[in-house]
Amino acid sequence: MKRFFNTIISAMRSPREFAGCAVFLAGLLAFAPAAVYPGGPGSAGMQVLKSDMSPRAAAMGGAFVAVADDIYALDYNPAGLGQLYIPEASAMYLAGFDDSTLNHISVGLPLPFIGLSGLAKPGFGISLLLADAGNFDYRRINGDGSVFSKSYDAQKDLALTFGYGEKVYSGEVNLEGYNAKIEQYLGLNIKYIRSTMLEDKDPPSAVAFDGGWLMMEPKLGITLGASLANYGAGLKYGTEVTKLPSILRLGASWQRPTIMDQSVLLAAEGDFYMAEAMKSLRFGIEYHFEKIFNLRMGYKAAEDNNGFTMGLGLHYGDMSLDYSSGMSNEVYNASQLAFSYRFSGITIKEYRKKVNYRDAETQKAAPAKARQPAREERKPAKTAPEKKKDSDFFWIY
Repeated sequence: MKRFFNTIISAMRSPREFAGCAVFLAGLLAFAPAAVYPGGPGSAGMQVLKSDMSPRAAAMGGAFVAVADDIYALDYNPAGLGQLYIPEASAMYLAGFDDSTLNHISVGLPLPFIGLSGLAKPGFGISLLLADAGNFDYRRINGDGSVFSKSYDAQKDLALTFGYGEKVYSGEVNLEGYNAKIEQYLGLNIKYIRSTMLEDKDPPSAVAFDGGWLMMEPKLGITLGASLANYGAGLKYGTEVTKLPSILRLGASWQRPTIMDQSVLLAAEGDFYMAEAMKSLRFGIEYHFEKIFNLRMGYKAAEDNNGFTMGLGLHYGDMSLDYSSGMSNEVYNASQLAFSYRFSGITIKEYRKKVNYRDAETQKAAPAKARQPAREERKPAKTAPEKKKDSDFFWIY
């Protein structure tokens, strides 16, 4: 493990070396055997779960599993919820192909107690996804030549997610003379999923799970991330069970300040779609200008939706507005817009349960006379006599 950390850190101390690691990761994923996938493209249900929910992540080509530093960590890597230090809320709208739409609302906050590892406050998040695939027009020619026509909702999907993440390790590791500060986070999501096709009165539903891990070295700005999303039994349509689009995400990011209050963020990621014969390579860059403007670009490869992505971000106080758009073909060129707000005026106090330390065995073994003084009430301490006022002062006055 120590050799692994040393290899990663030594290989990512500059943008050029980071790019080399990204190319290596791309090659590794591109030549992964396709035989491990049991199905084919589009064989999984709830395809909307493969969409980018964050305009910031979408503008960076979807390379976000090793970034995950805002409320949208809930959708990419729940371990990132452990980085929330103030409450945050966001609402996203996506205009898809034809009349399809997607709405996403999420809220997250640090919890007012120390996590299970005893290191820091954990983070909690909840999100609601509502997707509408548009209308389906059904027409039938009757025997008398008349035409029967009716419009149905083609498909409506819902996903309700609850997430938890916390810091599980923090310490220094000596890697051949370099003291690396290592921080690790773990996270878990629980999802309730429902898909309604053609206004079905008894739509199928399922429960799925997400898991995530983050490891970062803050001094070098390096972060490694991994997550498994949408792991569950699947949706049952009649007598057939359709698998969920399980996604294994592996990625790395590198962030460094440049000049003044500006910084640059590079990210690379590989996605494996476990239920389909598909994989994807994602690369992204984000540049922060004076903590106000953000320029983002990305590229997707090794998938049907190849091409560049771009986006903008505007921050003012606790508010932020993010926009993204694809630049490939008309079907996949969806535009996303999100408004986020951070409640910096709300302070989440740390709650620790007060523990009364008492040794019952010692109390039983001690003689009654030894315990008796403890029951006696303390006499109030004698107060010093009040100093008399000098009456000569008043006469002189």
